[in-house]
Amino acid sequence: MLKTFLFTLTFSIVSINAQEFNSAQLDSIFNLYTNLRGVSISGKSQKQIEMDPAYRKCGMSLVEEIKNNLSSFTLEQQTVLSKILQRPSLPKNLISPNGFFNIHYSTIGNDAIAYDINLLAQALDSAYNFEVNYLGYLPPPSDGIEGGDSKYDVYVRNLGNLYGQTSSENQIRVSSFSSFIEMDNDFSGFFTQGIDAARVTAAHEFHHAIQMGHYAPASGSSSIRLSDLFFYEITSTAMEEFVFDSVNDYYGYMSSYFRNPETPLSLNNGYDLAIWNIYLQKNFGFEILKRQWELMPNNNALKSIALSIDEKSSSFGNELNKFGIWTNFTNIKSINGKYFEEAANYPLIQPTSTVVFNAPSQQYDMSVGPTANYFLKINLPGNEGNFISIISNSDIQSATTNPNQSINFSFSIFNDTTSGVKVISQNYSVNFSRDNQAFWNNAGILNNVVVYGDSNVQISNLDGETYTFPSPYKYSASSSVAIDFISKEILSNEVDLNVFSIGMHLAYVGKEIIIKSYLKNSIRYSEIFWNVLDNDGNKLPSGVYIYVIKSGEDIYKGKLVIFND
Repeated sequence: MLKTFLFTLTFSIVSINAQEFNSAQLDSIFNLYTNLRGVSISGKSQKQIEMDPAYRKCGMSLVEEIKNNLSSFTLEQQTVLSKILQRPSLPKNLISPNGFFNIHYSTIGNDAIAYDINLLAQALDSAYNFEVNYLGYLPPPSDGIEGGDSKYDVYVRNLGNLYGQTSSENQIRVSSFSSFIEMDNDFSGFFTQGIDAARVTAAHEFHHAIQMGHYAPASGSSSIRLSDLFFYEITSTAMEEFVFDSVNDYYGYMSSYFRNPETPLSLNNGYDLAIWNIYLQKNFGFEILKRQWELMPNNNALKSIALSIDEKSSSFGNELNKFGIWTNFTNIKSINGKYFEEAANYPLIQPTSTVVFNAPSQQYDMSVGPTANYFLKINLPGNEGNFISIISNSDIQSATTNPNQSINFSFSIFNDTTSGVKVISQNYSVNFSRDNQAFWNNAGILNNVVVYGDSNVQISNLDGETYTFPSPYKYSASSSVAIDFISKEILSNEVDLNVFSIGMHLAYVGKEIIIKSYLKNSIRYSEIFWNVLDNDGNKLPSGVYIYVIKSGEDIYKGKLVIFND
C-alpha cells in the first residue's frame, strides 16, 4: 500500500494520486486534520497527536494534499474542509514595522491573541530580513489585493493543535504560487509557547511561502512536491534555528531520528532532521542550502542535495557518513568546540544493533535502507570498551524508487591487526564488505575516538587529481579510455568504477583492473582502462560524464567528455 506523510498517520512520504485513496484513508485524512484544527475529536487521531508532537508542528503538507484531493471526500466532509481552508477574516490588522507584512488578528473571542502583536510583527520582519535580505531568497510573490492590500498576509487565529500552516492560492507563473500564513493565537500546551513559539513559527512558515513562491515543481500545477515533504520541513525547521537561535523549538522533535538513524532520509518527517541542514551550513555555508532550492523545480530533493554537494567537490555519501560521526558526539558524548555547537542538548544516538565480540573473529550480516546511516555497536571483551561502526548507504536512485528496500552488507572484526583491512587498535582490525563500493562509506569510533573516517575520507576535486586520455573521448578514434588517479593506498589490483551522466543517472558500474602505477612529480598514480560502454555493451550518448573510482575508503572523481560520432 502506498503511504503518504501524515495521512496514513505515519510519516512515510510516497506521493499518491487522488484516485488511490480509498474511503478509509479519506476518513483518516479528514479525522486527522479536523482533530488538529480542533473542529472534531476522533479518539484514534487524538491519541496519535498526543503521542507524537511532530503532528502539531505544521499543517502545510496536510493542507496541500487535502486541496489536491478535495473532490474525493464526501460532500459533508468537503463542506467542513472547505470552510476550514478558506482565507480567514479577522477584525484587526497591523502592518509590520518594515512594511513587509499585513498581520490580521483579534483581541476578543476564540481567536484572541495571547501574546504581544508588536513582538510578532518584529519577528516576521526579522524572518524576512534574514531569509530574503541576508540569504538572498526572493520574497513570496504578491497576492494582489487579497487581505486588503498587496502585502504578505499573516492571520493569527485559534488553530487548535497546530503551530501554523502556509496555504498556496494562485499560480503566478511556472514554479511560483501566491500564499498566506496562519499562526496559532496562543500556542497553549505546545513544546514552545507564547511569543517564542510565534517567533519560530514565523521563520518556519515564511520559508514555506518562499518555497511555494519560487521553487514549486516546474511540471504540473502543484505548489509543492508531495514526495519531498521531508525536505520542505527540514529546511523550514532549520530556518527557525538560523533566524532565532535562542529558541530551540527543534529540540522537541529530534528524538525520532536519534532513535532510528537507519531510517532513509526521505522517510523521516523532516522536523527531526533540522540538524542535517545545520550540519551542511556549518561545513559549506548557507549558499549550499539556497542552491538546493534552486535545483528543486526540476529535480527531486535527494538529487538536489547530491548535486549541490557535488558542486562543493564532495559527495553525498561522504557527507552523510561525516554527519553520522557528528550525530554520535552528542549529549554526554559531546566535545566542546567540535561538531554540533548545541550537541550537549541533543539526544544520544541509539545504535541500530549492539553485539558482543568474544571470539577470534566475527562477521555480522546486516542491511540498511538507501540514504541512511547504520550504527553498529560492538562491545569488546573485558575493559576494552566498545567500537562503533557507522555504515552509510548513499544510493539516491534506490531511495527515490523504493526507499523501503533493504541493502545488504557485512562487517567483520578480528582480534588481530593483520586479518582486517582497517586496524583500529593494537589488538583489533575490521573489514567492511559490500557489493558496490560507490554507494557506501564507513567510519569507525573506538571508545569515543574516531579511528578512521571523518577527515580521513578524502574526496578529490573534479579536476586536477585525475586524468583521462584521450580527452575528449571519440568512439571513432579509440576503443577505450585511460583514467589515471593518485593512489595513496591500493588495497588490491581492482577498483570500483562508476560513471554518471551530468544529471546523475548511473551509466556504468563495474570493477576495473589496475594496469600500471607510476610516479609523476613524486606522486604515485595508478591507471585503469575502460571500454566506454554501458553495462549492456552499448555506446553512451555524447555528453559530459562524471566518473567515480573507489579503492578501499578512498574516492577519486573526474569529468569525461564523450563524443558518439
